[in-house]
Amino acid sequence: MRRRRFGVASLVGICALALTAGVTVGTGTALAAPGAGVNPKDCAPAPLAKATKPVDIVVWDQFQSTNQDVLQTLTDRFNSSQTRVHVQLVQQPDADVYAKFRAGLTTGDLPDLMQVEEVTMQSVVDSGATVPMQACVDATKYSLKDFLPKALGYYTTQGVLRSMPYGVSSPMLFYNKTVFTKAGLDPEKPPATLAEVKADSQKIVASGAAQYGIALRAEPFVMEFIYAKNNQTYVNNSNGRKARAGKATFVNPTGTQLFSWWKDMVDSKLMLDTGSDPANFDNLFAIGNGKAGMTIDGSGALGPINQVLSSGQYPGAVGGAGVLPGIKAANGVYAGEDSWYLMKQSSPAKRAAAWKYVQYLVATAQQVPLEIQTGYTPTRRSVATDPQVVAFWQKSPEYRIPYDQLLAGSTTPATSGAVIGPFEQVREMIRNELTAMLTQGQSVATTLKDAQAKANALMRDYNARAG
Repeated sequence: MRRRRFGVASLVGICALALTAGVTVGTGTALAAPGAGVNPKDCAPAPLAKATKPVDIVVWDQFQSTNQDVLQTLTDRFNSSQTRVHVQLVQQPDADVYAKFRAGLTTGDLPDLMQVEEVTMQSVVDSGATVPMQACVDATKYSLKDFLPKALGYYTTQGVLRSMPYGVSSPMLFYNKTVFTKAGLDPEKPPATLAEVKADSQKIVASGAAQYGIALRAEPFVMEFIYAKNNQTYVNNSNGRKARAGKATFVNPTGTQLFSWWKDMVDSKLMLDTGSDPANFDNLFAIGNGKAGMTIDGSGALGPINQVLSSGQYPGAVGGAGVLPGIKAANGVYAGEDSWYLMKQSSPAKRAAAWKYVQYLVATAQQVPLEIQTGYTPTRRSVATDPQVVAFWQKSPEYRIPYDQLLAGSTTPATSGAVIGPFEQVREMIRNELTAMLTQGQSVATTLKDAQAKANALMRDYNARAG
């Protein structure tokens, strides 16, 4: 899921939402046991233990603003807590880190540890430049039992944990309680399905509470998560988890229902289409200024939205939050955004040092401040029972929603999300197809058929090059 950049200027304009809602927690089931084809010697701890002086490692991260400050603080604490490893944290602009990694495959300018978004996973693995985190797990007999299955699910292919999730998020519903109240809706009961979103939108528009029921960008990641939430694959080969994906599976009842809902909502003027630019915030502005009652965006918006709320902007808006609406209310969502990759070209001692740093970051004690200070979703069950987090969620229950979404429902290849080699190109193509459907009268059937054919061509070309 693409990270949303929230600068100071953007914060002033984003709707102020005092987010509150509850969700029902389900249970997860584990994916296939990892380990096949992994060599634990690639991440053996012995070289670090034998080092006679501190092992220096370079880490590329792509956090921004306050999130970067939190990671730097945790890194400083790690460096001062022991003498075997020293981490040099090098912040990279999130649009550049993957491009810099690709360039480094030729120049050799690579870090020891790298943080990138989930959509790059297949191409990072195909580069052959990384050591699976599974090697470290196996080498040190590191327990993953405390981690949520869906937190690990996205980053696992062919039974192998490729990277360690860190700084993950997912889409969720944001809404204006004031608009709900004016429309005669229960402001404490946000819609949980697309049908309920339509019904609530009809009441909002009919009552005059807002011009539109919901505002949305033509955003592919929303589609991807709704496919997963409906336990429907996005691509073949078990969503790209048994083998590299080669064909899209867009054309199915899930796709027809989702695209038909989206087109119908725009055509009936229940939805404000805010365009396809992933960098715009117009869907959030629409909630703040009362033009629309609802929107869907990444849970990473929670922190910036609450900062605006505390600044006193949009005093007439009272915000709410809920789970990502699906075709059905069942299932939760998978983990999107960032994870850590270990570089193969690093020395054995540096790989062991990087793994020691990763273990520190994902430990419960460090996940607690990450949750409280950034809003990124905890990946471990023990974080949810930590007294500080319990108190934080009681005060700000909206921050628990992304965690509960990860916990809800079963963990299958479909609910773990799609892994695609040319993911960014596929997303850009989907944006164009959605735009054609919403603004040029293109039919749902044509949109799905064309999108599937174009995605197949992109994957065919990628797979031919990847070998």
